[in-house]
Amino acid sequence: MFSKNYFKVAVIGLGYVGLPLYLQIKEKGIDVIGIDNDKEKINTLIKGKSYIVDIKDKELKKIKNKTFYTDSEFSLVSNCNLIILCLPTPLKNNNSPDISYITKSFKKFRKYLKKDTLIVLESTVYPGATRKIFSKFINSKFNIDDKIDYGYSSERISPGQTDKKKYKISYNDITKVVSANKIYSQKKVAFFYNLIFKKIYLAKNIEVAEMAKLLENSYRAVNIGLVNEFKIICDILKINIHDVIDTASTKPFGFTSFKPGPGVGGHCIPIDPMFVKWIAKKKNYDAKFISLAHVYNQKITNWVLNKILNKLKKVNKKSFKKIILIGVAYKEDINDYRESPSIKLFTQFMDKKFKIDFYDPYIDKIQIKGKVFNSLKNLNQIKGNVAVIVTEHKNIDYKKIYKDSKIIFDTRGVYKNIDSKKIVQL
Repeated sequence: MFSKNYFKVAVIGLGYVGLPLYLQIKEKGIDVIGIDNDKEKINTLIKGKSYIVDIKDKELKKIKNKTFYTDSEFSLVSNCNLIILCLPTPLKNNNSPDISYITKSFKKFRKYLKKDTLIVLESTVYPGATRKIFSKFINSKFNIDDKIDYGYSSERISPGQTDKKKYKISYNDITKVVSANKIYSQKKVAFFYNLIFKKIYLAKNIEVAEMAKLLENSYRAVNIGLVNEFKIICDILKINIHDVIDTASTKPFGFTSFKPGPGVGGHCIPIDPMFVKWIAKKKNYDAKFISLAHVYNQKITNWVLNKILNKLKKVNKKSFKKIILIGVAYKEDINDYRESPSIKLFTQFMDKKFKIDFYDPYIDKIQIKGKVFNSLKNLNQIKGNVAVIVTEHKNIDYKKIYKDSKIIFDTRGVYKNIDSKKIVQL
């Protein structure tokens, strides 16, 4: 029924989800274009440069025909029979889902759709969103649901997992969940993604696939909230939380370890569980468990901040010049600081009139309150100053930090096996 040559693909949104997918499609020899509304990104890609840590420049440079375009060239989708949307779905100020990136994109390319086009959403959304969005925008053009093919296939990508010894699964080894609006669409979606991924799983329907994605990320959020609460209790009891986790991890069943930290960040863990809470509230149900995890994941950042401030009250401020945050990315070995707890810490220290800097080998600059702050080029300024380990990047010289800094606030357990008065475990 289908073949590799059948598909003419457009990937819309070339971020952490869309760009790796584009490259995998390209590698398989499938006709594909990539579209993004960020002209700077497109120009960077055309030059063979990557803005994502997991994708090396050489992967882009080896592409002979770089088919990257801005959204001013949406007319190109008229040549495509498969459109994949990899667009952000943040929260509004009232914690309700913001699907405007998807709807705005639809409005731009809707007039170029053909009746045989399959549209797949990879963005994380609440259950029912895919049908609602697609029916509204495609029906307004064709007015015949039977002529519409659309599906949902949530992304499963974990940025920064380049250490093959630690992470033993590659991008296309991850089982790909697929779903679609009718049997013919399911066959088409399944055939395509089988060209890219080694294993696919056909969900019973679109809503199951949407909800499964939210369960995956809510599971992580709840367990991170739990381990962060344990961290607070362990601190009260003067027990090392990392020793507790290491000990519990010796159980080969019924326990999965989660690492505590200064808070959660990124586009998934702080946001996706709120989709569940929102849709549940629509049906008059209060998702208390998820809400509580969200509260604790926010609370832990304030707890870390207060512990640092209380400790620094006992230290002569003249004995150090500044506080230096080590790592501002929301997780190790990536260059993304969206929703990172480090930004909240940086802002609070700045508001309290501390001299504040940061060092992150992956992030050159951050923007806070309209002001740009540049990363230190090296760790030379750590000497005699206060270090706060926020993100545990692997390529940081922690020995130098330990040797040269006056005080170390360790929120990641980097120095968990070192007993020293200069180290404060948080």
